[in-house]
Amino acid sequence: MHRLQLFLSLSLTLLALSASAQIHVTARFNPPRIAMGDKSQYVVEIKETDSSQKPEIERVTSLPIPQAGGLELSNGRTSTSQQTSIINGTAEYSVTQQLIIDAKPPRVGKFSIPSYVFQYKGETYRVPAATLETVERSADAGPTTDELIFLKAETPEQLYVGQTTAIELKLYVSEDVRLTSLNSFDRSADGFTISELPESQQSREFYNGRQYQVYNWPLTITPIQTGEQDLSFQFTISANIPGQNNRRDPFGRRGFGGSLFDDLFGQSERFTVYNEPTQVEVLALPTADQPDSFTGAIGDFSMKVYTDRDHTQVGEPIMLSIEISGQGNFERINGPNIPNNQEWRSYEPESQFSAHNPGNVLRGTKRFDYVMIPNQAGSIEIPEISFAYYAPESERYTELSSPPIPIEVSPSDKPTPAPINNQLPTTETTNSTSARPLQKELSIEDALLTLDYRPQNNPTFNSSKLQKTSIWLINTIIAAALLATALWMRHKRRLKEDASYADLQAAKHERRTLAKSAQQATDSEQFYAHAQNAVRLAVTCRTQQNLRTANINELVAQLEQQQIPEPIISQTRELFQTADAQRFAGNRTHSDLSSAKSQLERILKAI
Repeated sequence: MHRLQLFLSLSLTLLALSASAQIHVTARFNPPRIAMGDKSQYVVEIKETDSSQKPEIERVTSLPIPQAGGLELSNGRTSTSQQTSIINGTAEYSVTQQLIIDAKPPRVGKFSIPSYVFQYKGETYRVPAATLETVERSADAGPTTDELIFLKAETPEQLYVGQTTAIELKLYVSEDVRLTSLNSFDRSADGFTISELPESQQSREFYNGRQYQVYNWPLTITPIQTGEQDLSFQFTISANIPGQNNRRDPFGRRGFGGSLFDDLFGQSERFTVYNEPTQVEVLALPTADQPDSFTGAIGDFSMKVYTDRDHTQVGEPIMLSIEISGQGNFERINGPNIPNNQEWRSYEPESQFSAHNPGNVLRGTKRFDYVMIPNQAGSIEIPEISFAYYAPESERYTELSSPPIPIEVSPSDKPTPAPINNQLPTTETTNSTSARPLQKELSIEDALLTLDYRPQNNPTFNSSKLQKTSIWLINTIIAAALLATALWMRHKRRLKEDASYADLQAAKHERRTLAKSAQQATDSEQFYAHAQNAVRLAVTCRTQQNLRTANINELVAQLEQQQIPEPIISQTRELFQTADAQRFAGNRTHSDLSSAKSQLERILKAI
C-alpha cells in the first residue's frame, strides 16, 4: 500500500511538471513578401515556457525540411533569447530558439514550405507551413542589398591533406554604400586550419557593371582530414545604404516612419554577409613509393647542405646547416633526421624561416642548424642527409640527398689534468733547525684549493678582542669568500679539463633555459618543442648519459632504471605523444596550455 501511494505521488508530480512546461513551434518568412532579386529569411521558432524553473535549451542543428518548390535555402544559423515575467506574484520563464535560413526565390510567384515534424527533447513536434510571395520589381527600384554588398572566396576544388595553399577573401562594397564597421569575422571550416585574418588590402574593381570598393584578405588554408570538406566565411558589418526604406517595399513606396532624410543619407544597418557555400575535395597522400625520409612536406623544394668549417678537434662542435627552399607548407616541414653513428653526436636543430616576399609564407627558405660534435679523431664523414616531399602537380614523391661531407678531426689539444697530491709533506723529527720539508710551490688557484689551516705560532691577543662580534664576523666573511673563490676556480678548471663535466653543466643550463621558454610559450608548437628537449636534458643530467636526441622509449627505459614513479613516466609518455601529434599530425592549436605547463613542471621536478 505504501509503495502504491509513493508511485501515485511521483506520477502526479511528473504530470504537474510536464503540464507546467509548454513548447510552441512556429514558422514564417521574414518578410513574407519581397521583390524579385531580394532575399527573405525562413525562421523556425521553438519557444518553451515553464512556471517552475528556467527551461534548458536543446540545440537543434538540422531540420528535415521538405522540398520548398525551388526556393534556394542556404546559410543556416541559430539565435537564442530568454525572458522572465512575474505576473501577480507568479513567475513565468521562457526560452526561445530560432533557426534562421536565407531563402532566395528563383522566379515571381508563391513558394510554400509544407508542414513537417522533427524531434526535440525526445518528443515529436510539428512545424506549420509557411508561404513566401515574390512580386515583380518596380522599374525604378534600386539594386538589392546582395548586389551592393557581397563576399567572395576564391578556393581550390581539390587539395591533399596537409597541403597548404593561399586563398583570397574579398568583400565587395558598392560605392553607393558607406561601410561604417566590420563587427566580426567567422568561418565554418572544421576540416581545415586557417591562418589568422590579417589587415585588409583595399582596391577598386569594376564588377557586373558597378564600381566597388574591395577589401581583400590573403589567407592560407591547410586541410587536416580527407573527404568533401565545407569551407565558408562570414562577416557581420554595419553600413549606411541610401534609400534602404524604399527597397524594403516591393512597390517602391516609402515605409511608415520613413523620411526624405533617410532617402538621402540612409540608415546604418547591421548585415551578415556570407560567401557562396563551397566544398573542397581533400585527398589522402598516396602510400605507394613513399620514402622513409618523408615527414609531410608538400610542394616543390630544393635542398642545400653545408658546414661552417671542414676541420675541427675531438669534442669541438661544428655547425651543420640544411636549407630547404621553394614553395609549399613550410610550417609543417621539420628538420631532416641525422643518422645515428659512433663518430658524431648531434642535437635538435634550431630552425629559421625567411620568406622570399614579405607576408608570403608559402615561398621562402627554411634553415635548420645542427650542432655536430665529433667523438673521435681522423678523417670522418657527416653522413648522407635525405629529405623527401610530395609534388601535387606531378603527383609523385621526390627524395633529395646530399653526399657525405668529409671532416678532418684532430686530437684534442686540451691538456690532461695532472693528479693533485692532497697529502701534506711529512717531516722527520730532527734537532736541526735548518731542516725543511721539500714543498711544491703552489699557484694562487692551488693555494686557494688546498688551504692550510694548520695551527701556527701566532702572537697572543687579548681574549676580550677575540670575543668581539665584529672580528668574528669579518673572519667569517673572509673564510666564506675564500671558500667560494676556491669552488668557483675549481668549477672553471673542471670546465676546461673535463669534457664530460662541461657537457653536464651545459645540459643543466640548457635545461633551465628550455623549461623557462616552455613556460613562457603561447603557441602549442613552440611549447611542445621546448618541453620535449627540456625532458631529454633533465634525463641527461640525472643519468649523466647523452640523451639529447633520445626517443620516448629510450627515455622511459632510463626513467625506469632510475626508479622514477610510474605516474611521472606515464605523464612523460603522454607529453611526448601530444608533442608528436602537434609535430607530425598537424594538430596545432592555440588552446590554453596551463595544464600542459603544470604537467611539464611536475615531470621536471620528479626527474
